[in-house]
Amino acid sequence: MTPERWIKVKAIFAEASAQPPDEREAFVAHACGSDTRLREEVSSLLRAAEGSESLPGARQAIAAARQAVIPDARSPHVDTPDHDAALRATLDAALGQQYEIVRPLGHGGMGTVYLARERTLERFVAIKVLRPELAEAQAGRERFRREARVAAQLSHPGIVPLHTFGEVGGIWYFVMGYVRGVTLAERLRIERRLPSGEVYRMLIELTDALDCAHRSGVVHRDIKPANILIDDESGRAVLADFGIAKVQGGEDSLTATGMIVGTPSFMSPEQAACAAEVDARSDLYSLGAVAYAMLSGREPFAGVSDRATMVRRTSGDPPDVRQVAPDVPADLAAVLMRCLAREPSHRWASAHALHDALLLLDETGTVVPTPARDLPSFGPYAVLWVGLWLTLAASPFRSSADRALLVFIGLLVPVGLVMHLWNVAGGGTPLSQLARVAFWPPEWWGMWWPRSLRRPSDLWRRLPWRARLVRSAVSAFIIALPALILTRQWVEAVTGAGVGWFGATEAALVAGVVAVVGMVTLWARHRGLAWTDTTRLMFGATAPSAGWNTPALRRLVAPAHGGVRPPERDRPDDYSRAIADAVMHLDEATRGPAQRAAESARQLVAELARCDEEMGALSMGSSIAESDRIAAQLAALEGARHGSDETRALVELLRAQQEVVQRMRVRCEMLSAHRGRVLRLLHGLWTQLVALGTAPPPAEVDEVGRLEVVREEIEAELAEMRTVLAGGVADTADDRRSAARSR
Repeated sequence: MTPERWIKVKAIFAEASAQPPDEREAFVAHACGSDTRLREEVSSLLRAAEGSESLPGARQAIAAARQAVIPDARSPHVDTPDHDAALRATLDAALGQQYEIVRPLGHGGMGTVYLARERTLERFVAIKVLRPELAEAQAGRERFRREARVAAQLSHPGIVPLHTFGEVGGIWYFVMGYVRGVTLAERLRIERRLPSGEVYRMLIELTDALDCAHRSGVVHRDIKPANILIDDESGRAVLADFGIAKVQGGEDSLTATGMIVGTPSFMSPEQAACAAEVDARSDLYSLGAVAYAMLSGREPFAGVSDRATMVRRTSGDPPDVRQVAPDVPADLAAVLMRCLAREPSHRWASAHALHDALLLLDETGTVVPTPARDLPSFGPYAVLWVGLWLTLAASPFRSSADRALLVFIGLLVPVGLVMHLWNVAGGGTPLSQLARVAFWPPEWWGMWWPRSLRRPSDLWRRLPWRARLVRSAVSAFIIALPALILTRQWVEAVTGAGVGWFGATEAALVAGVVAVVGMVTLWARHRGLAWTDTTRLMFGATAPSAGWNTPALRRLVAPAHGGVRPPERDRPDDYSRAIADAVMHLDEATRGPAQRAAESARQLVAELARCDEEMGALSMGSSIAESDRIAAQLAALEGARHGSDETRALVELLRAQQEVVQRMRVRCEMLSAHRGRVLRLLHGLWTQLVALGTAPPPAEVDEVGRLEVVREEIEAELAEMRTVLAGGVADTADDRRSAARSR
């Protein structure tokens, strides 16, 4: 193919891409006329672009086709090792004074992202480099600069920060904050579904980040799992890649030609229809589609081609997420499905409104009605109020007038509560639901409470029965002892004589509670619980809090999976135990793949132990304080006016030592990232084994296939680390995924 022919192919392809999906075939036939070969060349490009994830992916498909049809093209293919090595060498030469390039993190349609160490500030950053062939074009440079400008406007913990932007020696780049972790897409590929509580937390974080972007006039337009990073340290969801974002009121070259912008599986109906006006509500649709995938394990319109997906999205709504995953909380599903309304006017008005709606839910996905936001725990205080005043009124020494006055005061608060419930129930919320919320226990309460009135997130049912026994005994003690004392005093005042059995009953009550508390304390200590954990287990508030996150308590209160106690997230060796237990609960048909998974788990645990050992050895001499100490010594020696040969030799030794410390820090960072990936793979093995154990027979084949995918990821991860240890260049996550799929 000649360059002139290629220009013609690309021109028809660009015009065809701007047509509605169902009209492209007719347009290509008309544009190509009787030239069947030209028609096939354009159609092949359209098919390649249709399989790509987004517009950058489509452009990468064009670049790949160009390289295939024009062998003498100046730009090598973006994914070839020679190209990666050449680009890295160029980057080293251009930025080596400021940054040490460590390794590639990933490839995209616009360029490559590298992990680097900033020499001056001794911090790790991510550097995005524009592909050379795109940097040659004014449009490519302008779009790259525009992405940097958009990111620079946004300052939020949930958005990857931009540090600097520049061009050196023909290399266009910008430096971003480095988020050690994986994308949501990688995590979903391994775990398929996430717990509703975790999805709820991530939605809270992402809507807050989107609200910041939208208030700055920025519409992301490509919200998808691949553009959401999960920080290893904090677990926070972070929004990335504003490459095709739209600035409200600004010029938009991407949609000026009617080109579809976004990812077919997650774009809004107005994006799929090439609407001229795409506002912030489009991002809410995409976020809803991401949440749908997290909760159900599939995309809203899964199982069809990209073209069919866009057609279905513009003509109807997806099935309710509870039809696909019945265990999703109804209130959370309602919030999510409103995001996925086909008409923008039927969605949430803004990210802020969606954020507020989510805040009305608790982590179980149960909604607290808007009128009831001031009601939780009001009922118990009203009961306590009336109980105290009625107790005072029951004294035999009160006159009738005093009793009537005390009863009147005692009834003021309960009557006020009933009137408030009656008023807010007029807004459409059932009175029974409002009353249930009003009688939730206070968040500091940890004793017995009626089951139907407990908060949905309460941990009471997950406590060991011994802990519930102590709490029930203490609850009975709190009520019975004052009642006995008051009754005894009343009887003595009326009869004028003491009643001996009252005292004996009170003593027996105290002794019984002490005995129960003592026995359960011994049991808890025998299980290895610290005194603080023992106290919390027996008396602490049952509302979820950070205090329940200690390893020992998490092990006791974690929900069981198919009769298997779940592993502790921070104890890799406990994963071996949990996975071995899960394998034993499987039937013969699935035990073979599960046993191979258990062997992979043992390899991962051994790898984690090796990482911990090496990181422990490296961390002792690779701290910033150690680097500063060497730098100070080096500065002192270099500042000497009359240095001897020995001084110059010491300077060289200190420089070498400083370089060793820097290399140790880089290695520690790579080991930390590797350890995080290994731990996630270990957790992915566990979740897939649990899914395999609970899947009905027709679905077992799919679950076994997912288990094998995780095992392939494990092999790729361990192979990558062996390459790194040998001093080679590791593949990116995209490369590992492609290799796994090719097998």
